[in-house]
Amino acid sequence: MIDQYPILKNYTYLNTANHGLVSQDLLDYRNRLDKKMRDEASIFTNNRNVFISEVRHTVAKFMDADPDCTAVIPNFSIGFNILINGMDQQASFLLLENDYPSVNGPIETRGFKTYHVAIDQQMEVNIRAVCEKESPDFFCFSLVQYISGIQMDLEFLTDLKKRFPRMIMIADATQYVGFEEFRFRESGIDILLASCYKWLHAGDGNGFICIKKEVQRHIFHKETGVRSSRKVLNSKVTFISRFEPGHQDMIAFGSLQQAILKIHEMGWKKVADPVKSLSKIAKTAFEKRKLLSPVVCSRKNHSSIFNIKGDQDLYDKLVKNKILTSLRGDGIRVSFSHFNTEDDLNKLLEVLDLYCN
Repeated sequence: MIDQYPILKNYTYLNTANHGLVSQDLLDYRNRLDKKMRDEASIFTNNRNVFISEVRHTVAKFMDADPDCTAVIPNFSIGFNILINGMDQQASFLLLENDYPSVNGPIETRGFKTYHVAIDQQMEVNIRAVCEKESPDFFCFSLVQYISGIQMDLEFLTDLKKRFPRMIMIADATQYVGFEEFRFRESGIDILLASCYKWLHAGDGNGFICIKKEVQRHIFHKETGVRSSRKVLNSKVTFISRFEPGHQDMIAFGSLQQAILKIHEMGWKKVADPVKSLSKIAKTAFEKRKLLSPVVCSRKNHSSIFNIKGDQDLYDKLVKNKILTSLRGDGIRVSFSHFNTEDDLNKLLEVLDLYCN
């Protein structure tokens, strides 16, 4: 791990929620592509469409999605804005209060009718209540909250889709993809988008969108209208070209493909199991020290992101001890990835015990 991620020689890196690490293998790959562009120019770049198509198929297989309904995008925000620009202005949305600004902001600023649910102990109950009362057209949310690390229950989402099949669920998976194996076709989610520079450790400038075929006709109102019965133009060219206009960055999207292949090489047991185990240990330790919010403590399942009580002074002390985290919300956000160990957690706890008592 240290050979692949040299920063781990000097720091305890608990900041994947801010930015994932770029491995030496990925850097070597990117350098090889740069040299190809330098030495071969158009001989190499003329293969761009085939190259991007291969990346797209790698993403679709990784997410268990239809490759004809998968597109690569530079980041979540660009893809999400393209998506909602095609929606009928009369559509209504259900949002979570204080969700990621790139989720809520584009909807709220466009003047769509919106309903909000607080992220609290009654979140799932209140989501069902709003769906029953208001019948929103869309439910947009982050699978994992960027400040608190609260994770949406996938079984709850599947059940919600069964109860309200006409409501289209759109998920931001930026703080989730690469954390554990996920099967898009089997989920209740209709549209999934993500930037991939965090738990996939794919570097900047790459992401993807997956959409289920049956919901396409409800999205792009200029061709079909929301819930329109008119015939939809749902060919691969129409969908993919909407999200992949113009020329695509071969290095950025090649990096995404390499990051996915690395997970295949390592296997989910080595990627997901250690961080899940470490996160459970961390949650227990943080609860014992009364560092977590009541909402997080009340939930059965949690992600690998935690927001612990702390201020600028504590943050500065962590940096002084070469522990990298982020100031977020009212506390300090720590996050664990597959390269973290129990030793990393213990180093954090030692500093917390020294300064928080």
